[in-house]
Amino acid sequence: MQSIKTVCQITLLVTCMMATLSYTHARSAEGLGRMGRLLASLKSDTVTPLRGFEGETGHPLEKRQIYDSSCKGVYDRAIFNELEHVCDDCYNLYRNSRVASGCRENCFDNMMFETCVQELFYPEDMLLVRDAIRG
Repeated sequence: MQSIKTVCQITLLVTCMMATLSYTHARSAEGLGRMGRLLASLKSDTVTPLRGFEGETGHPLEKRQIYDSSCKGVYDRAIFNELEHVCDDCYNLYRNSRVASGCRENCFDNMMFETCVQELFYPEDMLLVRDAIRG
């Protein structure tokens, strides 16, 4: 009797999941298309500025950089780390090295950073924070 009850509960659960499946939307799947178009529009190699200075393992040196020299505004490590966190999260979402380096390019003043803020559902205040360190 107990096993019949368990089977019925599992069947009901699977049925409910299947019924709601068409109403769920994967943010990353939709965002992947937008990010793909953005990456395709940036075909030039300006997204990876330190290509000649990669280490033996192929990791770009810019990934270890603490502060971007193109940022001329107020330097506050906490603010800079918040912006770095946006780019790191965006990289973790898409797993593309061009996303990581492109997001940080030009002191975070690029379409890649703005797309990451939107795709990760960060508040638009991140754009104001970016403007503060840009100068």
